Amino acid sequence: MIKATQIRKGIIILLNDKLYRVEEMEHITPGKGQAVVQTKIRDLNDMTIRNYRFRSSESVERVVMDTKEVSFSYQDGDNYIFMDNETFDQISLSEEFISDTIDYLKEGTDYILESYNGKPMNLTPPLTMEFVVVEAEIAMKGATVQASYKPAKLDNGMEIMVPPFIEPGNVIKVDTRDGTYIERMKK
Repeated sequence: MIKATQIRKGIIILLNDKLYRVEEMEHITPGKGQAVVQTKIRDLNDMTIRNYRFRSSESVERVVMDTKEVSFSYQDGDNYIFMDNETFDQISLSEEFISDTIDYLKEGTDYILESYNGKPMNLTPPLTMEFVVVEAEIAMKGATVQASYKPAKLDNGMEIMVPPFIEPGNVIKVDTRDGTYIERMKK
């Protein structure tokens, strides 16, 4: 059990017999009255987000997830097959379960699988991944720095904004948390 004031973004809590991941939290101390912790929490069962307010004196049960490193092997219909890197067991995850991560699936890449009581709860890709640019608009000469980012299509089907010097065939590094361009990789 932890105090509500110890709640941080990313932790898993048990509330009314359901698991929630804290997406956002704010500690509010009004001029008059008791302090509260305002949170946005995601139900890990149906992935819905809701607002929840805790009194600062409340206690909450923090849940520690079991984590294991798995690597993506292949797709089998609507299921995606991963291999446990320690035991070499195959783990089948549904397309619905990995919908947030589907753009970042690459064969042989390692991911972190979080589970609770043996049930998978979350799949996290590496922090950064490299992709090949397959389409990119031609940069306009004389464009200002603010307007110089242009859309580009990657080999995984994603479209992101990239600097004007990026051309088709370039390999770029992408931040998987928000899908943004980080840098062009050297050849």
